[in-house]
Amino acid sequence: MRKLTTLLLFTQLSLSAAQSTTDTAKEGLAALPTPDGAVLRWYLPDDVLPTGGFVVQVTDAGSVRSLPVAAPQPFSPALGITQAQYEELKSAYTGRAPDNDAMTARAFVTLGLLARPDLARALGILTTLKGLSPGAHTATVYAVGTSGQTRVGTATFRTGPSPAIPPPGKLTVTGGQPSAQLAWAPSPGGDDSLVVAYNVYRAPEGGAFSRVTSEPVVVSVGEAGQFRDTGLKTDASYRYQVTSVDLFGRESAPSTAVTLTAKENTPLEVPEITEAKSGNRVVTLSWVPDRDARVKSLLVLRGTDPDQLTVVAKLPATATGYEDKDVVGGVGYLYALSPADASGRGSGRGQLASATAQNLTPPTVPQNVTVKSGENALTITWAPSPESDVLGYLVYRSEGSQTPDQEVQLTGSVISKLTFTDSIPQGVQTLYHYRIVAMNFSKVESAPSKPVTAALLDKTAPPVPVLAPTTVASSGITLTWDQASVPDLKGFEVTRAQGNGPATVLGTVSADTRRYTDAGAQPGMVYSYSVVSVDTAGNRSAPADPVLARLPAAKGNALPQAPQATLLPDGKGVKLDWKPDGAAGQYVVYRFLGTQAVQVSDLLSQATFTDPAGQADSRYQVRAVDSSGTLSDPTPVFTPTH
Repeated sequence: MRKLTTLLLFTQLSLSAAQSTTDTAKEGLAALPTPDGAVLRWYLPDDVLPTGGFVVQVTDAGSVRSLPVAAPQPFSPALGITQAQYEELKSAYTGRAPDNDAMTARAFVTLGLLARPDLARALGILTTLKGLSPGAHTATVYAVGTSGQTRVGTATFRTGPSPAIPPPGKLTVTGGQPSAQLAWAPSPGGDDSLVVAYNVYRAPEGGAFSRVTSEPVVVSVGEAGQFRDTGLKTDASYRYQVTSVDLFGRESAPSTAVTLTAKENTPLEVPEITEAKSGNRVVTLSWVPDRDARVKSLLVLRGTDPDQLTVVAKLPATATGYEDKDVVGGVGYLYALSPADASGRGSGRGQLASATAQNLTPPTVPQNVTVKSGENALTITWAPSPESDVLGYLVYRSEGSQTPDQEVQLTGSVISKLTFTDSIPQGVQTLYHYRIVAMNFSKVESAPSKPVTAALLDKTAPPVPVLAPTTVASSGITLTWDQASVPDLKGFEVTRAQGNGPATVLGTVSADTRRYTDAGAQPGMVYSYSVVSVDTAGNRSAPADPVLARLPAAKGNALPQAPQATLLPDGKGVKLDWKPDGAAGQYVVYRFLGTQAVQVSDLLSQATFTDPAGQADSRYQVRAVDSSGTLSDPTPVFTPTH
């Protein structure tokens, strides 16, 4: 990182020279065109005079030439400075600064150097090129040291008249006796003008202008300037002008003159607030008025930022207090008094007094509270309370049969949103009650809202029941089963299917029942039984794995004869035929499912049946049913033939 001195000078020289003819970057070198050459100025690398001075290399379309420049230049009265100034300047930049004090001293010398081309020329960082041919030229400066040459910077210029320096921008002057404050905008042209300082001129009424500043006022390139002129006489009029000074010591035409009449500006007496007391929606200020006859009114200032107070009241000079009723509860305010004279001119402000306004009136109870159920959360929403000083809201919850005094606060602190999501583990079916409370900036709470109640949206089916083996008795077929614990279980549905027919609901039982007897089962008929559990939300489990059962049938004596099965073409099933026994009136066909024979036909009057679901490996039996409904023994098992 470069030292302060290098940065200051480098900042100036690294900017473009006025009216340069190309966009070539200038780094540490500025060129001022002249009719037969240019004036060049550059910075000292590392704030140290190079041991071998500098070399300026000038290039144009037809030639390259080098010009050595000693650093510093040999002393001569032609330099325009004294021998003592020369020695001091030379000493400041010879070798590296040994400590911070030397660095600071060098920095101040560099500041003065900016607007003093005579000092720059003595150091060897300003030189004039002459005798150049008309047209464009490029100048490159090298520092020559013990380790060789180091490039300082390059600038391209075109010979011709030197561009004029623009005067400063708009000049303003304020104040009075005993001083005036001047401020002006930077010279038009911005960084390209290379204006580094300004001269301030003053003229008494009817007199000539003379320079007020002993040295030019140095500023950063492109920055505005300001100057305080002291020692003015009361009621005297003064005119001011400012000129720009560039890096080459040239001075611009003066700015437009401005006039100031110095007036006595002894500050008015400022009363101080002795008490700032908070009440309900009011802050009361008290003070003792000062006896300054010039004070004609008092301005009450208020704000929350000490740098942004505004006038909230204008009172007579004799006022001793003020009630500020335009306050928001819970907000901390700053107050001060400012006196004003007959013209309305203020005179600063007094010490700041602080007070936090209070609003002890509870906010309106939140309305339109609703709750929406989800599978793993309940979302509560509400309408805002209408007061402007509502800080936020608190959400309270109770469970089941809990009373309001058992509520818990779900929000750790007040929330500004108008919605709150209460996350609950999925499957929990507790009934929850919610109430909302509004709080203002003074931490005053409203009454709680009317409660809203909800439980999670239950979409979880109960576990599947597990059927035990059936019990067969003369009273019917009895089913028993086990069921995993379900808090919201409502009951069970018992289903029965016969043959290939659909399952139908035989009946329902309560949640604490684990048994059901099918008293309507027909002897000899094979049935498929299952159970489905149902919860209070209407969710149904999958059917339990079915069990097969039948009531035993009495044996008859009309056994079907010569049963046979024929596989039908094109997958149309199996055709069964048998010879009837004279005592038989009707028949029933069974097909085996595993080891269990399942009835696949209704009662048949003919000795034939087509099983559309039959396949080549199907196995069958047939029984005869006599007029009393008694079943015969089954035929031997038989299978289809092709």
